[in-house]
Amino acid sequence: MNKQLFNYLFFIAIIISTTSCGNSFQVDLSDIEKAEIKIQRYDKALFSEELTRERLSVLQKQFPLFLGDHPMDTIQIEQIKAYVADPFLLKLFQETERIYPDVRTQEKEISEIFHYVKYYYSSFNYPEVYTYISGSDDAVFYQDNVVIIGIDRFLGSGFELYQSARIPRYKQRFMKPDFMGRAVSYSMAKHYVPPISPNAKLIEQMIYEAKLLYFIKSMNPDMSIEILLSQTPENTKWLQNKEADIWRYYIENELLYKSDYLDYNKFIGDGPFTSVLGDDSAARTGIYLGYQIVSAYMKKNDDSFLELMNNINAQQILQQSGYKPKK
Repeated sequence: MNKQLFNYLFFIAIIISTTSCGNSFQVDLSDIEKAEIKIQRYDKALFSEELTRERLSVLQKQFPLFLGDHPMDTIQIEQIKAYVADPFLLKLFQETERIYPDVRTQEKEISEIFHYVKYYYSSFNYPEVYTYISGSDDAVFYQDNVVIIGIDRFLGSGFELYQSARIPRYKQRFMKPDFMGRAVSYSMAKHYVPPISPNAKLIEQMIYEAKLLYFIKSMNPDMSIEILLSQTPENTKWLQNKEADIWRYYIENELLYKSDYLDYNKFIGDGPFTSVLGDDSAARTGIYLGYQIVSAYMKKNDDSFLELMNNINAQQILQQSGYKPKK
């Protein structure tokens, strides 16, 4: 082999080695139409000025999705005025104004998410995006090419109204601006990933939840593992260190094929910890294990992203993953 050819092959080997060790979720978006999303601030439009009849008429033209397109009667106008005057909602809006003087960062993040969705789903049309004051648990809603974000659900852990509303601290940890993109991606994942039976076994629930995570990660390749899993750094480290022990617990207690949701929800549902695994444990251990199984499956098989999303055979995914956590 001559020296020139050797140097060329060595260079190619270095490139392959470098790229193969990089982020496997990174894809080439250069041929995909870029999304340029502008978030429409219904919350600001509704709360920032006095709601006269004339003002409401203008807002109806801007936001028929929320206010309809028929002239309002006196009762409807008074109901909206009462809504805006509610002290709880008004305080939420004021805090929203402080945290989000503008939403340029969020527009950029959501535009990038949509760009990736378009890569995987060519028929996807870039939705209109709105923010509003939800005053409830509804963080993000996606349907029919519309994304509606309850912006008051991302005001930061420890916010006084979260405390007065008795939102648990373990939930507040993830009610921050950093989690808005994840919430948008999650709402879209629920739309695209085929649902499972209400009588699903735990392994089916684990794989379904894991596919939602895989979808989220695919649309946010640089997302940290803590945000993806919605775990604190401490709990993420606990899951990684205890993975083999948790898996052994599942196997020894024959949990994978239990079909009573009330019985196995403790391994899927949110909470401060997993009761049967101790006060220092993380919650949602089943989802974490499911994600490791799905990740192992995708590394070992040639399935495309869409093939994974549409594969409803959890048992096949488990068997063909070759999943075996390191001790």
